[in-house]
Amino acid sequence: MNSPRSEETTWARVEDGFYVGSLGGEFFGYIDREAEGRYVAYDSHSRSVGRFSTRAGAVEELNRLTAPSLSAPEGE
Repeated sequence: MNSPRSEETTWARVEDGFYVGSLGGEFFGYIDREAEGRYVAYDSHSRSVGRFSTRAGAVEELNRLTAPSLSAPEGE
């Protein structure tokens, strides 16, 4: 049985086209919209992890990279 997630990711819009993500109050990445409208997701070390046609796609990827251990019990 999966244990409930005690922490959720939070996204804050800092300015138009720029979003910062945190987990339990800790910064884990950001998303920046390029001039042509695509969204670039960056990890906590400012390394690009992908380009996306939607902000939701970028958010999903950073959440997936950041929070997988919170949704699975230890040892899986």
